[in-house]
Amino acid sequence: MSKALAYAPAVNTAKTKLPSTESDPFYGSISKHKYAEFSLCDKDGNPVASPVIRALLTDGDKSIESQWQTPFENSNPELKMPMLMANLQTGQMLQVAGSLGENSPFKSALFDMASGPLTSAENALKSVEGRTNLTKVNTTQVFLSTSSVRLNLSIFFLAFSDAKTEVEDKIKQLEAWSLPVSLSSDSTLQNVVNDSNSTLEGLFSGVIPPFISLTTHGKTYKPFIIESVSAPIVAPIDENGNRLSLAVNINLMSRTAWDSKDIYSLYGGN
Repeated sequence: MSKALAYAPAVNTAKTKLPSTESDPFYGSISKHKYAEFSLCDKDGNPVASPVIRALLTDGDKSIESQWQTPFENSNPELKMPMLMANLQTGQMLQVAGSLGENSPFKSALFDMASGPLTSAENALKSVEGRTNLTKVNTTQVFLSTSSVRLNLSIFFLAFSDAKTEVEDKIKQLEAWSLPVSLSSDSTLQNVVNDSNSTLEGLFSGVIPPFISLTTHGKTYKPFIIESVSAPIVAPIDENGNRLSLAVNINLMSRTAWDSKDIYSLYGGN
């Protein structure tokens, strides 16, 4: 009896309140900026009626990359005549020429006939030793293109009361959004013959994956495409086989390349 009294809580002790039993157990308990929120949008980024998938954002990075190239990159003599240019730059050409002259059986005759030209050639070879034809002009970079903006995220799902709703249904929706809406089971020819509406619809019978809007840390990225979703199939499970927790890697890329106005818009500027 005394032990029971010792462990009895005080009357005014606040009762422990578990997180909400909705599909987002942490939502409202921690900052919304800790979440990654996924929903559908159209190709212009306008919202489309769809479920909102929330997950804790544990890690992520954004990659912006542009391609540049020098137009003279493949026209330098070093690439056209690499051995010759290397010998000239290191002075090996001069040593080879001198060695050939010393060992020639016609050394005296050659010297008498071409002492002037040989001396001039020797001086010319000496003058390029340790030098290069690389200039600021032939290394000027020219802009080629900009790649789509890429987001590489690590998100986390955790079940408190219903693993199917809080984990399985969410990963199911993300995986569905990463794939085409539909693909025909018939050949292109069969689709053209069977489609009474339009030949073009028969040729293009599939429907591409939807566009995604992602909101996290107070910024909204749209329209994006889910490039890949990676989730373990072996994890702690409940009695029905539903996973109780799940760490997911998801990669997204923008529908088009961005310019500076898109960056200002992302950060809330003009």
